[in-house]
Amino acid sequence: MIADALPMSAPVTVSSLPLRMLGEHTGTISAMLLGAARSLLPFKRPGVTGECITQTVPAPSAELRRAYAAWCGAGERYASSTPPHLVCAKITLPLVSQLTAQSPYPLLSVLNQGVRLRLHQPLPVGEAIRLSGSLIDASDDGYRARIHSRVEVGTASVPLAMTIDAMAAVMLKKRPDGENSDARVTPDFATIATWQAAANEGQTFFWLTGDFNPIHTLPAFARHTRFRGCIMHGYGAFAQVFEGLVNHGARIADIEVRFLRPLPLPSPPLLIQQARTADAQGRLAIRLIDTEGAVYQAGSFLPEENPL
Repeated sequence: MIADALPMSAPVTVSSLPLRMLGEHTGTISAMLLGAARSLLPFKRPGVTGECITQTVPAPSAELRRAYAAWCGAGERYASSTPPHLVCAKITLPLVSQLTAQSPYPLLSVLNQGVRLRLHQPLPVGEAIRLSGSLIDASDDGYRARIHSRVEVGTASVPLAMTIDAMAAVMLKKRPDGENSDARVTPDFATIATWQAAANEGQTFFWLTGDFNPIHTLPAFARHTRFRGCIMHGYGAFAQVFEGLVNHGARIADIEVRFLRPLPLPSPPLLIQQARTADAQGRLAIRLIDTEGAVYQAGSFLPEENPL
């Protein structure tokens, strides 16, 4: 499904991106602003309704695809298709914001918690993109709310290219100490790639996707939050993990990653790691970890059975 890895391009930074690129993100920016405004209004929003929302949106330009592919180390890999993680981070983001706004939780407090991406066929370029999404779940245990949205993505020629499950959370109150313990068997990991996010990496990712959340882009604002500074977009780090796997030779059919902790900007040196052996379902564990052992993202992927 995904072509062999090509050499990585020169680093992409916000200063190297043209101002006109922001014009491609007006839909994303307006949807996020509208969702934030809705979350501030003093009325009770409904819970999960199961209502399906369908949309048709323009395909990203070749210029944006090239810049984004260069940023994530994909080279010319996506010359004839749209990067699947760009679909998560930009194309479906306005719809996911709308779906999240159906929940009874404030959108301004929502944090992305992970994603599952199932790849059915490459998403072709130059065709309008059709989206169909619904809010699957919005519930809480008194401490944390969990919000689960699902979006199917395709075009006229490829009706179903991918299915995206977006997971988000709202922290309602602090959980008592010791109540969140989780003992797991750690697989034997091998480092397959490295990455380090620059201080302005969140601004660069905003330029590429339109996700302007100030926790990622405005240091003066972020310093007054509980993070004490800017943190990287979860989808941005996910893109680096995805392309690290593909550059290492993986052919991904299904990938699921949890965003475990915020990644500060600038980041420490990071390792992209893959388990040496698959589990009983044929999935290979993956993680994004720093050199001190802190894990920022973890999950697994299922390789293609019959790569093209």
